[in-house]
Amino acid sequence: MRIGELGQVAGINPKTIRYYESIGVLPEPARTGSGYRDYDESFPDRLMFIRTAQRLGITLDEIREILSFRERGETPCAYVRGGSSPFAWCNAVVA
Repeated sequence: MRIGELGQVAGINPKTIRYYESIGVLPEPARTGSGYRDYDESFPDRLMFIRTAQRLGITLDEIREILSFRERGETPCAYVRGGSSPFAWCNAVVA
């Protein structure tokens, strides 16, 4: 799907989607032969996660870190709950 369609599905402005790509919260999508962004079916879910996390007070830098665990095939649970992480405040929320 193209960026306008993704924006409609996720309820997010295309400029915001481009911003998320530029800061690394969203990966670069595939491109069509004519250079248009071509988002697959995983992008709406990822955008919903980002928005939900922001509503919980998690910063975009923290969201990027959490998502990097998923990209490596790991879970961020220990990192989020660990006292040395920037997410230590989550202990009270998830406990």
